[in-house]
Amino acid sequence: MKLAQEYAEFIAVKAVQYLAQNSEALGGFLAYAGIGPADLKAAISSPEFLAGTLDYMMIDESVLLDFSRSMELSPQDIVKARLCFPGADGEFVCSG
Repeated sequence: MKLAQEYAEFIAVKAVQYLAQNSEALGGFLAYAGIGPADLKAAISSPEFLAGTLDYMMIDESVLLDFSRSMELSPQDIVKARLCFPGADGEFVCSG
C-alpha cells in the first residue's frame, strides 16, 4: 500500500508536536537534531528536518511505540512515512 505524501507530512508534523509536548523525549531529540527549542517552529517546514524527526523516532523504540499508540498507527506506518522524505533508504512507497 502506498502512503500519500500529504499523509506522510501530517505524520511527521504530528511527530514533532508529540516530541515538543513530551519533555522526556524532547531533550534527546534536540540533542540528536542539533537544535534548540526555539528552532522547532522554523525547522518544521523543512522536509529534511521532518525526515530527521522520523529517523529519531525509529532509533528510540519507546518513543516510536508511544507515538504510534497516541496516533493509533502501527510502527510500520512511521517507517512508511519516513520513506516519503529525502534521504530514505528503501522502496519508495509514496503517492503524489
